[in-house]
Amino acid sequence: MSELARLKGQISAVGQQAKSTADGLAGFKSKFSQAVGQVNATIGGSAQQVDKNMIAALQAAEKQVSSAVAALQQAAATANKYASSL
Repeated sequence: MSELARLKGQISAVGQQAKSTADGLAGFKSKFSQAVGQVNATIGGSAQQVDKNMIAALQAAEKQVSSAVAALQQAAATANKYASSL
């Protein structure tokens, strides 16, 4: 196997892994978003600072999960495009 073919295979594998991870994380994000909504509905009206901090932390995590999904999808698309060009 040539070095180029090996590189193409490795890059394709990385792209597939990134896509698979993004898909799994997107499924988690959906469930996590529902949980954040439920927590917010349950304690969102509380005047306690600790409750507000917890909701803010959960919402920040939710945004980071969304960013991770987008980044992995972009990485997968870029890897697949690059591998196809080899």
